[in-house]
Amino acid sequence: MAGRRPPRHNWVQAEEILLISVLKSMVESQLWTTSSGHFRPGYLRYLKRIIDSDFPDAAIEEWHVEAKIKKWRRTCFIIVNLLDHPGFEWDASQNMVVAEDDVWTAFLQVNKQAREARDVQFPLFDDWRVCFIPPPEEPEE
Repeated sequence: MAGRRPPRHNWVQAEEILLISVLKSMVESQLWTTSSGHFRPGYLRYLKRIIDSDFPDAAIEEWHVEAKIKKWRRTCFIIVNLLDHPGFEWDASQNMVVAEDDVWTAFLQVNKQAREARDVQFPLFDDWRVCFIPPPEEPEE
């Protein structure tokens, strides 16, 4: 069975909340990020250690953490891309991207990956933006 990947992990909400809160604190502290916004080496090991301490029976591996972060980052950029286009808005009360049906239809003809953001709630989107979207640079005086 060489080369076979272990089974996926089905994340529960409490695990996701812990992961995003630790990831967000890592970004905000700037100890684990580089000036270009990338995470420093060892960050996955650090996150796994924290998750293991709170959820010792979850059997979460570093690659599970990495896969979850990649999925979140990809989804975050899809949402940001949608919101940059006319007709799309963020509904904070529902935590979702909203637009008229014709706007969605036209956009999805060109950007099929955005299909995963239609009619789906994203309660962690604000946290994802903190973690994955670099803040705008302040103008020099």
